[in-house]
Amino acid sequence: QSGTGFNVLVRLLEFSPEDARTVALADQLLKEDLPVLCCHKFGHCVVASLLSNGLQRQRARVVEALLQDVQRFARHRFASRVLVAALLYASGEEQMQLASALMAQPGAVVALACHAFGVHVVRAVLEVPRQSKLAMHYLVKGQRRLRKDRYGLELLQELGIEADEGSLVEVAGALGG
Repeated sequence: QSGTGFNVLVRLLEFSPEDARTVALADQLLKEDLPVLCCHKFGHCVVASLLSNGLQRQRARVVEALLQDVQRFARHRFASRVLVAALLYASGEEQMQLASALMAQPGAVVALACHAFGVHVVRAVLEVPRQSKLAMHYLVKGQRRLRKDRYGLELLQELGIEADEGSLVEVAGALGG
C-alpha cells in the first residue's frame, strides 16, 4: 500500500481546509469507520490533520470516536498519535473529556506511562489545563512502578521527579498541589 493518496488529503487539509471541496471530502471521510482510519498506517495522518486543520464539527466527530475506546487507542501505534493530536487541538471541553476518560480507571495514567505509545499520550495529558495536576499526582504516586519501567523512568526524568521525598514535595508545590 502506498500513502500517496493519504498525503494528498493531508496537504489539502493543511493548505485549503475551508475550501468547499476539501470540507466535503473530509466530511465523507468522517462517515467512514473512524476507529479503523485512526489505526491505519497512513489514515491516522489524515485524522491527525483533521484535528489540527479541520472544522470544529469535524474535530468533535473525531473526539467522539476516540472516546468510544480511549484506552485502546492510547496504546495503539498509530491511534495514539491521533489521540495526542486531539489532546492538543480539540476544544478545551473536548480535551477535558479525553483526559478524564484516560484517567477514569485506577492506575491508568501509570499504566500508560509504562507503555511505548501510551507514554506520548500521558505527555499530552500533562499539557491539558485543569487535568495536568491530577495526572502529575498519579505519576508521583505511582513512581515506584514507573522507576522499574524504561518509558516510565524516562518520563520521570523528563519531569524532574527525583526519588527522595523532598523533591516530590517540590514538584507537587510547583504544580500548585
